[in-house]
Amino acid sequence: MARRTQAQLAETRQTIIDAATHLFAQKGFANTQVAEIASAAGIGMSAFYGQFEDKEALFMTIVSGMFDELHEGVLSVRRGMHLRSPLEMGMTVQRIYDLVFETFNRHREITLSAFRSGFAAVPLLEKVYWSICDAVAEEMRRDMAEGEAAGLLHIESARDMSDAMLGMIQQLSHRMVREGSPTPHEAARTCTRFTLGALLLSMPREHLQTLLPLLAATPR
Repeated sequence: MARRTQAQLAETRQTIIDAATHLFAQKGFANTQVAEIASAAGIGMSAFYGQFEDKEALFMTIVSGMFDELHEGVLSVRRGMHLRSPLEMGMTVQRIYDLVFETFNRHREITLSAFRSGFAAVPLLEKVYWSICDAVAEEMRRDMAEGEAAGLLHIESARDMSDAMLGMIQQLSHRMVREGSPTPHEAARTCTRFTLGALLLSMPREHLQTLLPLLAATPR
C-alpha cells in the first residue's frame, strides 16, 4: 500500500478534529468514545491513533488551540495601545471584550465543548487554561498600573479587578454559546459598561469630564 502524503495525513487529522469537536460539544468529553470519533470521521482506529496518542491529547489540541488564538489576539490589542487618556482606556476595554466574545462565538462548538466537559476533564488542559487566565489577568493588572502611574486611576487591588473582569467573561460566554443569548456584541457591551463603571469610581475627579462623552455614547 502506498504511503500517504503529508497533505493526506493533514486532511485526516483535520477530519478527526472536526468530528471530535462536534461530538465533544454534543456529549462532553467523558461521554465521547474514541470509536465514536473514528466512526464520525470515517476512519479506522489505527488512523486515529496514528494522529493522536489518546482522546485527552485530541481534546487538548482542540481547546488549547482556541485559547492560544484568543491570548494572541489580546496581546495584539495591547501591543497597539498607549494609555494616555480615560477615553483611550475605555476604547481599549471595548476592543478587548469584542475580541474575546467574537472569538468564543466563532469557535462556538469548541467553547461549548470546554464548558460542557469542564476544564478539569484533562489535567494538562486545566493547567494551560488557568495559566492563560492568570497571564491575561496579569496583563490587565499591568494596564491598570500604567493608568495609575499616568494619574488616571487609583485602584486598591488591580489584580482583584482584573480577575473580576475575567469572571464576567466566563459566565457570559457560557450562556452565549449554550443559549445563544447574549450575542457577542451584547456581552461585550455589558462587560464594557461594568468595567467602565468600576474604572469611573477609581478615577481622580479631574479626569471624569473626559470620560463622560464616552459613557454618554455607549448604547443603552
